[in-house]
Amino acid sequence: MNRLKFTLLFTIILFSLNFAQIKIKMIVKAEGVENSESVYIAGNRQEIGNWNPGATKFFKEPNGNWVYSFTIPSPDQLEFKFTKGSWSQEAANPDGTIPGNTIANAVSDTVLEFKICCWSKSAGTVPFKGQITGKVEYIKELGEGNILPRDIIILLPEGYEKSSDRYPVLYMHDGQNIFDPSTVGFGVDWQIDEAIDSLVKQGKVEKMIIVGIYNSKNRRPEYSHSKLGEEYMNFVVKKVKPLIDSVYRTKPGREFTYTAGSSMGGLISFMLLWEHNDVFSKAGSFSPALKIDIYDYVSIVKNTSSPKRNFKLYIDNGGKGLEAKLQPGIDEMIATLEELGYKSGDDFITVFDPEAEHNESAWAKRIPNFLIKMFGTTK
Repeated sequence: MNRLKFTLLFTIILFSLNFAQIKIKMIVKAEGVENSESVYIAGNRQEIGNWNPGATKFFKEPNGNWVYSFTIPSPDQLEFKFTKGSWSQEAANPDGTIPGNTIANAVSDTVLEFKICCWSKSAGTVPFKGQITGKVEYIKELGEGNILPRDIIILLPEGYEKSSDRYPVLYMHDGQNIFDPSTVGFGVDWQIDEAIDSLVKQGKVEKMIIVGIYNSKNRRPEYSHSKLGEEYMNFVVKKVKPLIDSVYRTKPGREFTYTAGSSMGGLISFMLLWEHNDVFSKAGSFSPALKIDIYDYVSIVKNTSSPKRNFKLYIDNGGKGLEAKLQPGIDEMIATLEELGYKSGDDFITVFDPEAEHNESAWAKRIPNFLIKMFGTTK
């Protein structure tokens, strides 16, 4: 009898789980796709590529439509883009600009249809608008050990060549996305070069050197609490920073050394501030993956036995798509910091934009606020 009850209960649970699955079929009518090319999707779930532009390919039907079907275990908000297999060829608007992420709420079995007229870097389109504001220099192919070689881009403050002054340094992750619209992975850069140029001229923010460290194909493990994450932090602290300090006129002390990034880059920025507080005094964590899916840095902080650290932290998040999924982890981290004696306004600043999505365009809109709140002058 007990075995029968168990079997019946197991069957009911299994049926409920199967019943909860949501079937989704996507149909794309795309122009400008050559016979040797395919349509791909990159989005916020494993079923749609985990933001890998070349991982999830559509099937081409005889009628020319591109089709992809998948299931998810429960209702979710899908956030995604279409590509031809790389970020250099994204679905674009008729004028060649790249739109923001497409968002679809999947609450029941559904068929989603899309039309794509154009692709970035295709004939007749101009995929990127804008340019680098200010003088930049590059260090090419810098790596060490398991940290793959990557480029470093350095934005120098206006008047650097004519001055003997020394400057604070802000180290940023995903460096190809912060200044240069021609190397950005998602169509729009952070525009921090334009923001700091304008704010410095207005006397609202101090001059500084900004160093962008490009990411690699190992971005997630490098930017998380893992063996490779430890190696990446050591790479930044023991390889990149000493090199920048030796080549440029920096103020090398911790009180003049900062870091910032978004998403996984927001997590590693927090980690550098927390674990290398002798090197970094301030950090900007935009939309940080502090506790989500397999990542949980909240527990690391919660179980600390070290004395209270001296730092200033900026945490910034939006309210749409992936941003909403990140918010519980951010809330838990803030509560943990408060339990450890850190105070809002003194040790950390939190900013929430309920309308913001998880992309460079959204972070670009909030970067001036970050610069003013963290590096504002007293004028």
